Amino acid sequence: WANETVRGAGGSSSCRDLHDKSISNGRFLIELLAAVEPRCVDHSLVTAGATEEEQKLNAKYAISSARKLGCTVFMLWEDIVEVRPKMVLSFLATVMAFSYRTK
Repeated sequence: WANETVRGAGGSSSCRDLHDKSISNGRFLIELLAAVEPRCVDHSLVTAGATEEEQKLNAKYAISSARKLGCTVFMLWEDIVEVRPKMVLSFLATVMAFSYRTK
């Protein structure tokens, strides 16, 4: 669902599974949020995610944006940077629930 949603909105990132290390830069989650509700993401605040500091900023921004939508988020930014699969799944689930609520 998440990959299809990001692709459908013209996003460039994807994830293979919940263990995919590319999730650590936070860009996929931010693109997913933008696909679900474009107004919740300010792309000028999104970094490349190349350094640890940029990954941290993107992860914090993804969580903040999801909460701004009204999603209940139980994870910390460290869960994204360290790619904790169960926490990533909970994030995806809450964004998916929001998406279906607004349709």
